[in-house]
Amino acid sequence: MTANKPKRPPKVAVQQSNASKQVLVALWMGSDFGREVMEGIHDYIRKSGASWRIRFADTKGYFLSAVLWMLRSKRLDGVISFYRDKSIANELRLARVPIVHEGDLRGYDDLPDFSGTNFVGRVSLDADEVARAAVDHLFSRAGFRAAGFVENYFDGGWSHRRGDAIVAEFSRRGVPVSRFLHRGTVHVGPDNPGPDFAGLAAWLRDLPKPAAVVAANDAVADDVIRICEEEGIAVPRDVAVLGMDDNAVLCQHSEPNISSVHFDGRRAGYLAAQMLSSMMDGHPAPPRDSVRYGITAVVGRASTATTPSLAEVVQKALDYVDAHACEGASLPEVVHHCGYSRSLVTRRFRQTTGMSVEEALRRRRLDEAKRLLRETNETGETIAARCGYESPCALRRAFRRDEGKTMSEYRAAASFNAKAQRRGEAQR
Repeated sequence: MTANKPKRPPKVAVQQSNASKQVLVALWMGSDFGREVMEGIHDYIRKSGASWRIRFADTKGYFLSAVLWMLRSKRLDGVISFYRDKSIANELRLARVPIVHEGDLRGYDDLPDFSGTNFVGRVSLDADEVARAAVDHLFSRAGFRAAGFVENYFDGGWSHRRGDAIVAEFSRRGVPVSRFLHRGTVHVGPDNPGPDFAGLAAWLRDLPKPAAVVAANDAVADDVIRICEEEGIAVPRDVAVLGMDDNAVLCQHSEPNISSVHFDGRRAGYLAAQMLSSMMDGHPAPPRDSVRYGITAVVGRASTATTPSLAEVVQKALDYVDAHACEGASLPEVVHHCGYSRSLVTRRFRQTTGMSVEEALRRRRLDEAKRLLRETNETGETIAARCGYESPCALRRAFRRDEGKTMSEYRAAASFNAKAQRRGEAQR
């Protein structure tokens, strides 16, 4: 006789409140835009009093697994997705689960179009508003002889549509405009021969100067600025560069800092949540591209600023050298503080002072070391640390090279001279 198998506990149905909705939100949070979208979704929930339980997916792979799991467990009432995936959209459509995705200029508009159904709606960036604001910002400074737009080769369509809007706006204002398709990726494959930095350099050289260049996003803008520096093209004097997305990390650490269009992520999230709520209540999605969000601002930084005067750049650099040389400040840090290209800062600094920025840093450190030798009894090791030298040996080498004597000899001579000066003052 076989032993009786233990009985499995009966499955217990999960009871969910009719008022509570299980919502999956898929967002990339590696940018300010993603975080602002999530804030906008929560704004809607708070203001509307909606009862939502949100599951969050921050990668495309996790989004796919979360969709399938939630569908199987019947714990999915709606989706807000800022990831592009046709198969997921079809899965949700077949399951009759509403999904709101973001499209148009940000690049997610190649999903199936089920507008007018209860299944798929979308929120889009207003292309015309972006173009007007971008060109208005550039035209706030002196006139340009030409303009250009640099597209991202791997764009899924969004970069090309941004370019269409920007080119149309420049043309409307009578500015000659051209485009360059930039392969700024290091990934080489059958359909990608690799980055075409030489082509971008040639295109930038051929632009009549001064020129205004709008980049598809901040990563492309950073490439444009780097190529300009290599080619000796001054930014923003010769070429003013404007990015899009306002990625703080890229914009603030580029040299010069990148001006950029900041999209209104908070508004995008609010509109997406509002649309999804209506669709989960059984209402059809609004017509395609009828719900749009705009921008919060064009954030002006050094890459589009009016070219500074020679005195302004040099004074800014000198102030930084004086304050931070003994903390180990380097040329890149001085350039970053000034907010303009390396070539512009170094050229104007030398024109005014007759020395390089590196020489100014070195002299400031050595002057401080000499002061400490004259006025204190601190050791060479302590003085080296206080003056930004790597080691006491580095300070001793620099001192002998510039002064022609050792630090001990300098201190002894300074002490002798100070005593002689005091005797002379007493005799008078």
